[in-house]
Amino acid sequence: MRTKTFFSNKKNATQAAGELIKKADASIDFDPDLVFFYATLKYNGHYQEMLDIIKKRFEGIPQIGASIDGMIFPHDMRTDGAVLVLGEDKDARIEVKSVNEEGALQSAQTLANMIKCEKGVVILHFPFVHVPGLKKSAEFYATGKYYSAKAKMGDEEYKKKVARNFSNYCDRSKTFYFLPNVLEIVARELGYNVPVIGVNVLHLQAKLNSPSIFSNFKDIEDGIAALVIEKDDVEVIYEDIYPEKGNSIDETMSAIKNNFDVVKEFNALFEGNVLISLDGKPPVKAFKDVIGNNNNVELELNEKFNKENFQIQTPYFLSFFNEKTQGFMQIGIDSYFPFDLFPIMVDIDDFSNTLLLAHEPTYGQMYNYISGLYSIRNMDLFHFFCIDVGTISSFGDKAIDFQIEIEKKFNDNYIGLMITSPSIFLPESMKKRSNITEIKDNIYWSSCGTNIFCSI
Repeated sequence: MRTKTFFSNKKNATQAAGELIKKADASIDFDPDLVFFYATLKYNGHYQEMLDIIKKRFEGIPQIGASIDGMIFPHDMRTDGAVLVLGEDKDARIEVKSVNEEGALQSAQTLANMIKCEKGVVILHFPFVHVPGLKKSAEFYATGKYYSAKAKMGDEEYKKKVARNFSNYCDRSKTFYFLPNVLEIVARELGYNVPVIGVNVLHLQAKLNSPSIFSNFKDIEDGIAALVIEKDDVEVIYEDIYPEKGNSIDETMSAIKNNFDVVKEFNALFEGNVLISLDGKPPVKAFKDVIGNNNNVELELNEKFNKENFQIQTPYFLSFFNEKTQGFMQIGIDSYFPFDLFPIMVDIDDFSNTLLLAHEPTYGQMYNYISGLYSIRNMDLFHFFCIDVGTISSFGDKAIDFQIEIEKKFNDNYIGLMITSPSIFLPESMKKRSNITEIKDNIYWSSCGTNIFCSI
């Protein structure tokens, strides 16, 4: 595949889209078979206006994209503006499918039934966590408070039943697209033969009604979309910043303790994607008892959202250990919710109830965050890649070194997304090493430090 990339950061959304089209018309010398469009929160609420302008010029061509925090493209790295990538590949079968149904997992299943791919790659775009508008946010808060109050009654089995009901609500409301469930659903329908990449969209600085997914020139908001590229010799590489996993949970836990600053070990109670307690206390209270008090209440949360400065990133993480794969994952914990139960992005039923609270989950050289780059066989192809946007917080201005390093390796034929850590299903034959981030058979993710490179 060959591509050309165009960028605009004009303040006005329609002017930015118009500039993208003007730049494309001035230099494109092929008939595109695929359109990528990504835009930052600068244009939140105006994405459809931009898509309408792009559609007018490229209608009928498969298009996919999302609102993201940053992008790396030839000769630049930006955390504002919008990027348009036009691709040509006459040897590939390319299609984009999407759905937006009741329930995140039902949407994933419906989408999986719509796509076919025997070789190549499937690239999913979905909102890892979707922040709705004020009305639905109030509903989510009220529901969380209701189930939190109920969970204070009864024994552990009753608490788990209440938490399961709340977990089901999180799915129905599409507040969370649970990992690894979404990847498992799609991989299963494809016979576990094709890599499935998860572009997990979640903004570092959350706003109401965000993030958004774009499919065939429509802003489908909290829907899910799939880009199918069926072609020979597509290379997909997954890597992360962590050591290899052990042969048991104890060995994996020892590896984490040797590489991280572990603050506290907790005994957890949970069900579905909902943490009920840590050492018998509400999760955030147990956390704050260790690292210090924070008296966030619902009014303060609403004020932060209204001022558009609600930060997702936190330096403290809970480490979970999978009893089936011996893998681990990290989840940030802080005062995100004005109630006691603590829902997360992952169904954790297969994980041990022993959790570790760790601080600053980074170690080693910063280039570990783009480690997949160094395993690519053919640098002359088109490269689509995703790296952890948390590196901006971790490394500040030095993160520009990623763009410089990537430019050394690639020709002007790539697009990189800076998103919350990407996830992936990898067929057994594509596994490079015993990654510690295996949270379900052949499915990999952690909230920090994963990167994926796809060569087409």
